[in-house]
Amino acid sequence: MRCKECRDNLPQHSLGVLSEREQSRMREHLADCSDCRAELAAFERLDALIAPTEQMTPERDLWAGVARRMQPRRASLLDWLVPRWQPALAAAAVIMVLVVGGVMFSVQPPAVTTGSETLAADYQEQQVIAEWSQPLADDAALGLMLASIDVEEGEVW
Repeated sequence: MRCKECRDNLPQHSLGVLSEREQSRMREHLADCSDCRAELAAFERLDALIAPTEQMTPERDLWAGVARRMQPRRASLLDWLVPRWQPALAAAAVIMVLVVGGVMFSVQPPAVTTGSETLAADYQEQQVIAEWSQPLADDAALGLMLASIDVEEGEVW
């Protein structure tokens, strides 16, 4: 037996409510451990100090009064509503942050372009719109368009 277990069982040991096996284990440990014996002696001194005090017997209907005071209080309407609205309010805040963030990142200022860049930019915009309406639109057409513009101007990729 370890000291912690022995010290936890000291009150039951002194009252004699432990099983015979536990009592013998306690006696063996107390025979070997001076710290636990000192703890038992302090516990017995405390018991001797408390013994002369008046022993009170509870009233006959004590439990009825205790049980009545343990009844849960009635919650007000605000107490009932607030905990139920907190998760919904948190979810709404998260959705609002996501929507505002999405709008802020999707809005870009128009780029100033000239000549073939304007044509390519218009075509890209049309392709983006087409991809939204036709998710499986072919991106290869955009690549061909850009390649033909660069070849005409003499630029090489």
